[in-house]
Amino acid sequence: MTEVAHDWRRTHAVIVAVEQYNGGDSLNLDGPVHDAIGMWKWLTGQGVPPENIQLLASPLGHNKAALEAVHPAYRPADRAAVRKVFREGLREIDGDWLWVYWAGHGVQARGGRWSLLYPETHDTDLQGLDAENLVYLLRTDCLPYSSGVDRVTVVIDACREALPAGTHELADTPDTLTSEPQTMGDRQIFWMRACQAGGVTKNQQRAGLFTSVLLRQLHAASGGGAAPDLDRVWQGVDDEFIRLSEDEGSRQLPTVSVSNWRQREREYTWAPGPVDPMRRRARRQLLLEVGRLCDSFPGTRAGVAARLCGAFDEEPPSPAELSTDDMVDWALSRRHGAATLLTALGEAVPGEPVLALAREACFVLQPGQWLTCPEYEELVGLLGGLSPDALNDFVGAARAEIPGVFLPAGSVPAPLADALEELTCGPHQLPQLLRAVERFAAAADGPPVVDLRDWSLRCAIRLGLEGALRDRRAEAEDRAARARAAGPVDERLQIRLGPSGPGQRRAYEVWSRRGDEVVSLAKVDTPSTVEEIQRGLDDLLLRHARVQETLVEFFVEPTDLELDVHCWQLGASGPFERSLGTDFPVVVRCGELREVQRHLWMRRWEQVDGASAGDLYRLPGHLDKSRLVYGALQARDNVPGVVMTTPARSRSEVFTACLYGGVPVMVWHKARELAEAEAELEPLLGGAEQLKSLPQYLRKLRSASDADESHPGRHVALLWDDPHRPLPERLHLSAP
Repeated sequence: MTEVAHDWRRTHAVIVAVEQYNGGDSLNLDGPVHDAIGMWKWLTGQGVPPENIQLLASPLGHNKAALEAVHPAYRPADRAAVRKVFREGLREIDGDWLWVYWAGHGVQARGGRWSLLYPETHDTDLQGLDAENLVYLLRTDCLPYSSGVDRVTVVIDACREALPAGTHELADTPDTLTSEPQTMGDRQIFWMRACQAGGVTKNQQRAGLFTSVLLRQLHAASGGGAAPDLDRVWQGVDDEFIRLSEDEGSRQLPTVSVSNWRQREREYTWAPGPVDPMRRRARRQLLLEVGRLCDSFPGTRAGVAARLCGAFDEEPPSPAELSTDDMVDWALSRRHGAATLLTALGEAVPGEPVLALAREACFVLQPGQWLTCPEYEELVGLLGGLSPDALNDFVGAARAEIPGVFLPAGSVPAPLADALEELTCGPHQLPQLLRAVERFAAAADGPPVVDLRDWSLRCAIRLGLEGALRDRRAEAEDRAARARAAGPVDERLQIRLGPSGPGQRRAYEVWSRRGDEVVSLAKVDTPSTVEEIQRGLDDLLLRHARVQETLVEFFVEPTDLELDVHCWQLGASGPFERSLGTDFPVVVRCGELREVQRHLWMRRWEQVDGASAGDLYRLPGHLDKSRLVYGALQARDNVPGVVMTTPARSRSEVFTACLYGGVPVMVWHKARELAEAEAELEPLLGGAEQLKSLPQYLRKLRSASDADESHPGRHVALLWDDPHRPLPERLHLSAP
C-alpha cells in the first residue's frame, strides 16, 4: 500500500552514471546517462529540490547535452569524486530520506565481491567500488544521526557477471569506502539490484531494462505527494520480470534486500517459475490477431505504432517498422498496455471487429487492467486533483456502491484506482469503477468533478456502454437528490458482543450502516479473546470506516457496560498503535429492558436533538438503589439523559433503573469513588454545547488522553442509545 504524505523537500539523492571508460569503445556503455536522467526527473517531479541531488557522471560525447540540460552542475564519476561524495558529502545532508542510484558496468571480482567499475577502468585493470561496502557505509558515521536521515533506498543497475578465468585475474579487489563501525543499526535500507550474483543486465533502446521497469512502477505508485510503497513497487517490478521470463525466456533476475524497513528485516530473491501454459497460449492468440489485422490492411502497423507512441509517451523499441512480436512485447511491457493495444487496433482499423479471443488473451496476460494507459493516467491525475475531503468522499461513495470492497488506506490516487479497476464484472456490464465515479460525481460539484464525469463517459463510449452509463448516471443523480433532501447521511459501524464466556471470551458480529443501508461485515461464532476481537475490528475499521466520522457502536450485555472499548488498540492502518476512541467516536449501547417501556425511551430521545449537555440530569451520587433512581427519573420524564457519579459498587443497580426508565444517554466517570468522579466529570462536560455532538466531543477528549495518560477524559464512558438505529434482527433458521 502507498505510504502517507511525505515532505519531498527533505529528500536527498546521489546519482552515479558511468558510460565512458578508459578502455575505449569495447568497454563504453550507452544508456546509464538516460537512466540517471529518468531517475532525476522522477525525483524532482515528486518535489525533491534539484540542489538536493548530487549527480556524478562520465557520459559519452553524444549524451553530454542531454545531461547538461537537466543538471549542468554534474561532476565526474571518477574514483576521487565518488569517494569524496560518499565519505564526506553525506555528512552535510539535512533530510530524512536518501536515494542512492548507480548505473554502469559491474563485475564479480575476487572473493565474489561485487565491483561497480570506475571510469578509470581499462582492459587490463578493472577498478571498481565494492557495492556491499557502499551499503555498509550508509550505517556508519559517514551518514551520521545528525543528518536526520532515517531511511535509505539504494538502486544498482549493473551486471554482476562472473568473468572468464584469464580476465578475472585482472579485476582489482573492489575499493572500500569505509571500515568504520556501523553505529546506525536501526537505519532502514531498501536495496534493489538489477540482477542476481553472476547475472547480467539488459539494455533496451539506450536504457537499462531494470531501471525502465522500476521507473514505470515508481510513477504508478506515486501521486499526491505521497511516498511510494516500495514493497508494492518491487512487486510490480517482480511481476514484469516474471512475464519477461515466461514470454521471452529472459534470464535477468532482479533481487532485493530489505533491512529494518518498517521494523522488518528480510532478503528475498526472485527466481522464475515454470512457464504458465495459459499465458503462453494467450500470448499466441494475441499475436495471431494483431498480425491478422496489421497484415490485412496496408498502413495499419505504422498507425498502431504511432498511436502506441502517443499513449505510452515514448519511442518504439525499434526505429524500423515493428514486427508483430515487437509490438505485442512493447505493449505487454507497460501496465495497461494490452488494453491500449486493442484500442489502437480498433482506431487504426475502424469497422473491423477485434476478435473476442484477443480480448480474452489480454485479460489473461494483464488481468484486471481494462483502462488504457492515457485513461489510467488521467484518472490518477483527476483523483489527485481532489481535495483531501473530496477524496475521502470518493472512497465513501465507492464503499457505498460496492459493499465489502477493500480499498487501501490513506486515500492515495494510484492504489485507489488500481483497487477499483480490478473489480471485474460480467460482459456488457458497466465496470464497478465507473459506477463508483458516477455515484461520487452525482453528489459533488466543482471543476474536477465535471472532468471526472467527462472521463467516465469517454471510457463508457470506448467500451460500447454509453447507454448503461447514462442509465447509471440518472440513478445516481436521483439518489443524490433524495439524499440532499433527507439531510446528512448517517454512517456507523455496529458491533454486537456476545455474553462473556470462560476466560472473558465473546462471540461478535459487525454491521456497516450508511443511512438505511445495512451490510453484514463479519460474524464470529467461536468465542474470541479481547485481543482477537481487537485485531478483527482493526481490519474492518480500516476497510469500512472513516476516521473521525464513523460512529462506532458496541451493543453489549449490562455486565459489559463498563468494558473499556474506547481504549482498545488499533495499529494495522498506521505506523503506531492508538486507541479506538482516539480515531472514532465510540459509544456503548444496551438493549436489555428497553422493550418493556419503549415509549419512554422514544420520548426521551426526542429531546436529544435540541438539548445541550447542561440539560442532562445530574443524578445525585447518593442515589445508589434501583428504586430510588427510578423514582427520580419518573419525576423528570422529559430529560434526555443523565450524568452519574455513582461509586463503582452500585453502578449495576443504577444502570438497571436507567435502562428500564428509557434513558437513552448516560455519561459516567469510571472512578471507583464518588468524590473523584464529581471532581473530574463536571468540568469535562462544560465544553460540550449541543448534546447531539457529545460522541464527537468525547472523541476529542479521548484523543487528549492519549497524549496525556493523566487526562481525565480517558475515564469517561457514554451510553448513546438511538432507538431509530437498532441492530438488524437475528435470523431464526431451523433445519428442514
